[in-house]
Amino acid sequence: MTPTLAGLLKLARLIVARWSVYALMVAGLTLAYCAATIIGLYVRNELTYDGFIPGAETTYLVSAHYGPKGHPLIASDLAPAGVARWTRSSMPDVDGVTRLVSVEWLMQTDRRKVKEHFYWADANLFDIVKLPALHGELKTALVRPGSIVMTARMADAYFGRNDVVGETLLTAHRRQLTVTAVLRDFPPNTTFDREIFVSGVSDYSDIAVLDDNPTRLWPTSYTYLRVKSGSNPSEIAQKLGSLTRAQWRGPNNIPVAVDLIPLTRLHFQPHGDGQMKPRGHLNLVIALIIVAVAIIALASINVSGLILAETNERVSEMAIRAAVGASRYDLIAEIANEAFWVNAASMALALALSERVLPSLNRLLDLNIMMWTAPVSLLGVSIAITVMTSGLSGLYPAILVTRPRGHRRGALIGASSRWKGWVVTQIALVIVLLIASHTMVRQWRYAIGDAPNFDGNSVLMVKFSEFSDANARFVRDVRSLPGVIAAAESFSAPTTDYARPGLVTLGDGRTVALTRNSVAPEFFDVYRVPIVAGRNLIGTFLEPDTPAEILVNESGARALGYASPQEAVEKFLTYDTDMTRMRSKIVGVVPDLRFATVSDPAQPMIFDNSSKYFNQVSIRLDPIQGGEAISAIESAWDRNMGGSIPVDKRLFYDYLLQQYHDLYQQIQVFNLVSAVAILLSVLGLTGLSIFLTRHQVREMAIRRALGATFGDIFVQRLTPFFLPLLGANLVAWPIAWLALEFWLKSFASHVALSLGSFIGAGLISIVFALITLALRCLFASWDAPIRSLRHA
Repeated sequence: MTPTLAGLLKLARLIVARWSVYALMVAGLTLAYCAATIIGLYVRNELTYDGFIPGAETTYLVSAHYGPKGHPLIASDLAPAGVARWTRSSMPDVDGVTRLVSVEWLMQTDRRKVKEHFYWADANLFDIVKLPALHGELKTALVRPGSIVMTARMADAYFGRNDVVGETLLTAHRRQLTVTAVLRDFPPNTTFDREIFVSGVSDYSDIAVLDDNPTRLWPTSYTYLRVKSGSNPSEIAQKLGSLTRAQWRGPNNIPVAVDLIPLTRLHFQPHGDGQMKPRGHLNLVIALIIVAVAIIALASINVSGLILAETNERVSEMAIRAAVGASRYDLIAEIANEAFWVNAASMALALALSERVLPSLNRLLDLNIMMWTAPVSLLGVSIAITVMTSGLSGLYPAILVTRPRGHRRGALIGASSRWKGWVVTQIALVIVLLIASHTMVRQWRYAIGDAPNFDGNSVLMVKFSEFSDANARFVRDVRSLPGVIAAAESFSAPTTDYARPGLVTLGDGRTVALTRNSVAPEFFDVYRVPIVAGRNLIGTFLEPDTPAEILVNESGARALGYASPQEAVEKFLTYDTDMTRMRSKIVGVVPDLRFATVSDPAQPMIFDNSSKYFNQVSIRLDPIQGGEAISAIESAWDRNMGGSIPVDKRLFYDYLLQQYHDLYQQIQVFNLVSAVAILLSVLGLTGLSIFLTRHQVREMAIRRALGATFGDIFVQRLTPFFLPLLGANLVAWPIAWLALEFWLKSFASHVALSLGSFIGAGLISIVFALITLALRCLFASWDAPIRSLRHA
C-alpha cells in the first residue's frame, strides 16, 4: 500500500470514528421522522374524508335498516326513492334533501367512448352537497334536462381540456348531454366513487322513472339532507322512520329504522349495503398513531444515549471550558444546542425523504396521499416535534455529563442500564409488529381463501344490459364458447349488492331473518358448491313472484329449528318478504356461503330460481383457455348488443380483492412500520454497543492482548444482551396476544392466533440482534490493542 493511500485511509478512518455517532443519530431520527410523517399523512387522509366539501359535517346520508325490528339484518347506504319525496313535503326541520342514483351507460365524444359510471342527480344536488366548482354556476347546473356536470379530470378525458361549459357528448340511445359546469377534482379521500353527475330532471333518467312509479320502493338512491339550525338529527331520523312507515305503498320491504350519518363520519361506519367505497377502520388509525409516537420516542432515546456516548468522550474539553469560566448552564446549553441541530437536520432530511418515497408508497398501497396539501400545518407540526424531541434527547445527557466528576461515574452506569431497558422496549415493539403483520396476512389469506366457502377462482362476472332478449342471447352464446365450462345468471349473487331479507316467525314467537338470493340452478356448478341434502333447483321462472321451491343453507336450516340438513328437506317454509307472505318447499340444503366480508356474520340464506331480477351472469373459465375465452365473451357481447354498449365485466377474484382492499392496506402499512422498527432497533443496539465499547476500551484491549479471539469478544459482548432479548419476548408476547385478540374480535369470522407467529417474530428479532452485535464486534476488533490502551 502506498504512503498516500495509507494516509487517505487513515484520514477516512478518523472521520468515521469522529462522526459515526452523529451519522447514527441522524440516520435513526431521519428514519423515525420519515415513518411518523407518512403515518401522520395517512392518518390525516383517513380522518378528513369529505372534508373538502363545505358543510360536510352537517350534511347527512340517509341510511335505511332492514330486517327484524331492533336487530336489523342489513344497513344500507341506499334508501328508497320515496324517502326524499316524503321528506320534502312533510319534514319542516329538514333544510333540503337530494338524491343520487348510480348508473352505467355508454358515454362518448371524439376522444373517449366507454361504459361510464355516473350518477343521476336531483336538480338541487349542489345546494345540499356543496362540491367546489371550477367553471360554471352549480346552483342552476342541473336544472335543465340533458345537463351534465363533471370534474376537471373527466373533462380532460372527454375533451382534452377542463374549460368545457357548453360542450356536448352522447350517451345511450344517442341522447345529447350538455356540460353546464365543471367541478374541481375530488381528493382521494372522498366517499364519492364517481365524478360525473347528470340531471335527473330528464324523463329517461332513473330518478324520473322512480318518481313516476311511486310503488317502486326498493333501495335505489343515495339520499342526502341538511337539517335546519337547532334541529336534532337523531329526532329527525326517528320522525323520518315513522313517516316512511306511514307513507309506504307497494310490495317492497319497509325499512325498520332510518339513521342519519354525517358525511365526515361515513368512512368509519360499519359496512353498508351499496356503499360507494370500502369503509375505513378507526382502530387501525389509533394503532398507527400509537406506533408513530412510540417510534419517535424510541428514536429520541437512541439519540439521547448516543449523545451521552459522544459527550462523555469530551469530558476533558468540558473540564477545560469550566476552568476558563463556562458555567454548567453554558455547557448544558451547548449540548442541547447540538441535539437541536441534529434533530433539525434529521427532520429536514425526513421531509425530503418522505416526498421521494410517497409516490412509491401510493402505488404499493393503492393510495393517493399528497404531502403538501396543508403545508402550514405540516411544517408547524414538524417544527413542534423537532423542538420536543430535541428537549427529550438533549437535556438528559447534558445534565448527566455536566455533573460534578464524583457523581458522574455512577450516573453513567445507571444510564447504561436504562439504555438497555429502552433497547429491550425497542425489540419488544419489533416483535409485536412482526406478530401483528403475520397475523394480518393470515387473516387476509383466510378472507380471500377459505372464508367464502366456494370456489370463485377463474370465474368472470358480466353485468347485464337493460335489454333482456339480448342478455338471453348473450348467455346462450357464451355457454357454447370454447374455454367456458359453465355459466349461470343471478340477481347480484355472489356479491352483496341489493341484499333482500326474508322474515320467518317461529312457533315460539321468535323472528328469524334470512337473506334471499335469486340464482339459476347452474350457479352452484359455476361456484362448485355441493348440495348437502336433497336436490338442486330445476330451471328458472318469471311468474308468479312466489317460488314453488327453494334451497336453504345449513345456518338457515339450524335457525329454523331443524336438527340436520336432511330433516329440512321437503318441509314447507312460510316467510314474509317484499310485503308479501310466501310459502315454498325446501328441496335442498347447501353449505354456508359467505357473500359478505368476514367483518359481518354469515347469514342464514334462501336461494330461489326467480329470473325476474337477474342482473348478471357468472362464467367459469377453463384456466388454460381463460384469455381466449374472455376475448370470445367480449365478441359475443358486442355481437348481441349491436356494438353500442361496452361490456361491464370483472373477475370474482378481483371483486374479492377490492372487498378486502382496506385489510390489504393494513398489512402493507404494518409491514413497512415493522421494517422501520427493525432498523431502529439495529441502530439502538449499535449505539448501546458503542456506549459500552467506549467505557470498556481498556478491558477489551487487555483481553485481546492476552489472545482473545473474535468469538471470545462476541460471546463477552452478547452476554449482557441475553437477558434483555429474553425479556423483550416475555414483554412482547402477552401485549401482542391481547392486542391481536382485540383486533381479531372486530371480525365476525377470523383465524386463531398461531404460536408460530410468536416464535417466528422472536427468532427474527434475535437474528437481527446477533448480526448487529457481530458486526460491531468485528469493527471493534480492527483496532490494534496497543492503540486502544494508549487512548483508554
